[in-house]
Amino acid sequence: MRVFALSDPHLSFGTPDKLMDRFGPQWVNHPGKMAAAWDERVSDDDLVLVPGDISWARNLEQAAPDLAWLAARPGTKVLLEGNHDYWWASAAKVRAALPEGILAVSGDALRVGDVAVGGTRLWDTPSISYHDLIQWQGAPISPEMPPEQEAATLKIYRRQVGRLERALADLDKSAPLRIAVTHYPPVSPGCEASELTAMFEKAGVEHVVFGHLHSLDPARRGEIGGEARGVTYHLTACDFIDFAPVLIAEV
Repeated sequence: MRVFALSDPHLSFGTPDKLMDRFGPQWVNHPGKMAAAWDERVSDDDLVLVPGDISWARNLEQAAPDLAWLAARPGTKVLLEGNHDYWWASAAKVRAALPEGILAVSGDALRVGDVAVGGTRLWDTPSISYHDLIQWQGAPISPEMPPEQEAATLKIYRRQVGRLERALADLDKSAPLRIAVTHYPPVSPGCEASELTAMFEKAGVEHVVFGHLHSLDPARRGEIGGEARGVTYHLTACDFIDFAPVLIAEV
């Protein structure tokens, strides 16, 4: 089995007013680009991780055409909620609505063949910032927050850390390959050691896949992800990987 990943597809078949074209020419017909690359690279025996920002839909009914698009792609798909997945009402409701061949993790873990996958959405993480690596359209958004927002953000982050801890504990320790997925980046540029990296290392995770980041400076790709202390970190936002699933591992 090969393990691929592609995050942040931002599909909008059920919400045609939410096309991604406004974010630049690279996004024009991006579902077509993804489908062509996916269908060429991935086989039915493979696993594809999709860690968040799957659909612009606001409910499961609107999300149905986007989930159907995913179901039509080769491989078993494992989804994770992103910050724009407003249709993701609850893990139980989402799992009940998923087409055949699509699974979901949400603060827990599952096993597909020899691969154990677990994770959570995460949130803005103190000390992790990619602000200076983004090619901003217009004036950059300030990374500074008012004290009330900072406190609220920290509260959500701490809750997500607890969910990540439970997900990592839920990983099948007998699986030959263990992978963690988050939507928000769990590691800083340069992959410096942190509370989160220590959690991955303790859990015996070999790969961590994340998304969320867009419009990064191509000249600074070398500063994003990579191997650190036995764990390899992969940013798989679709515009960062040229709208083609990337190979993470093979078992």
